[in-house]
Amino acid sequence: MRIARVMLFAVLVTLPVVSSNAQTQPNTAAAALGLVARAQKAHIGELPLTEGSTIYSGEYVSTEDEGSLLIRMGGLSLELQSSSAAHVYRTPYGAIAELDRGTAVYTTPGGGENLVIVASDVRVTPVLTAADIGRVTINDLCNVTVASQRGKADVRVGSESHYVEEGKAYRVHAENEISYHQWVSPDVDNYHEYHSHKPCAAIKTVKGNAPVAAGQSRFMLVTGIVAGGLTVWAVTEAMESPSRP
Repeated sequence: MRIARVMLFAVLVTLPVVSSNAQTQPNTAAAALGLVARAQKAHIGELPLTEGSTIYSGEYVSTEDEGSLLIRMGGLSLELQSSSAAHVYRTPYGAIAELDRGTAVYTTPGGGENLVIVASDVRVTPVLTAADIGRVTINDLCNVTVASQRGKADVRVGSESHYVEEGKAYRVHAENEISYHQWVSPDVDNYHEYHSHKPCAAIKTVKGNAPVAAGQSRFMLVTGIVAGGLTVWAVTEAMESPSRP
């Protein structure tokens, strides 16, 4: 009887501690985001990626020099080209990718699903009224090039926004250089608390074009870029059934 009382006392003492720990432990389970359709010299974190691998929300994917990676997310697709990296997150509308370096090519089917690309402090949102194929490249910490082969995208930097229409490309000058303390989805309410800002220098001449005066647009139409050059894996895959691996 005495032993039973001791055991009961021990359970009653430890139960609140176990319950408290269970309530304070974060939920580390991440939602599945998509599947790797093709991979060449590609990684998830430090590990190599292979075709058929599952990508989960919040994971860091990258490619080496001359590498490439194509991720299918339902009707959406995201391709990282050579020497590129991004964090990808699931969202209620589809997915959002925060490009760390290099070039991302995106395709969207039009309708309800969308894939937003954030590069530096530039946010690229494909217009949902039609299927869209576009490319986002980080040129340096303060300059991003956004090109559209099909459809159009709403590009926002600071308080300014501009539509990049089919067959056009723009050099977008960011307001700030971004230095990350921790990677989180750009859609979270306190997103800006996870990185610091350093104002970018004034806009300079780009390939012979006249510099943009202070207070004028941060968008500069780029000549010599052929939107047809976006024909890559993602474009081919976008024409196929979303259910195809």
